[in-house]
Amino acid sequence: MDIFYYWKDFVSDVNEGRIGTLGADTDKLTELQGRLPRKVWTFITPKGMKGKIRVIGSMWITDERPANFVPKRRHNLFYDAGSPRSVLFTDSGSPGKIEEVSSYLSNRFNQAFRSNFHGEKGLLAMETDIVHGLEKLVRNYETVQFMDGIKEAARLKASPPVSGCK
Repeated sequence: MDIFYYWKDFVSDVNEGRIGTLGADTDKLTELQGRLPRKVWTFITPKGMKGKIRVIGSMWITDERPANFVPKRRHNLFYDAGSPRSVLFTDSGSPGKIEEVSSYLSNRFNQAFRSNFHGEKGLLAMETDIVHGLEKLVRNYETVQFMDGIKEAARLKASPPVSGCK
């Protein structure tokens, strides 16, 4: 099992240095962590595309808190930002890829799409069959190691390699 996380604050979290942690005020995060997930898949809604989602990253979950951890939410999940298994999808913003991911996941998480990922609907269990299908779908998407993507964006003084998000 992996976790689906709707990361509405992606750009601000990265720009403010909140790397290695994701949070939620709902108990749903703790419930999902109890199932021992291996990865957290992160998504946003591209600007002007309500009802669609874009995959932005897939990060390896760890028990270790980041050195600079300051809680923002009541419950927190930690990911290994330096792991080679933690990646940003750099070309997932094309209309075709947004449509692929949206179509694939909307069939499986219809209620979440209908509620626009508010509250607990933005934090879901991704069972093995869904994970395998998503991994197959994004297999040829371009990726960069998570920290390399963040460092490159900082070097260029730009937003993280995910622009056009809400």
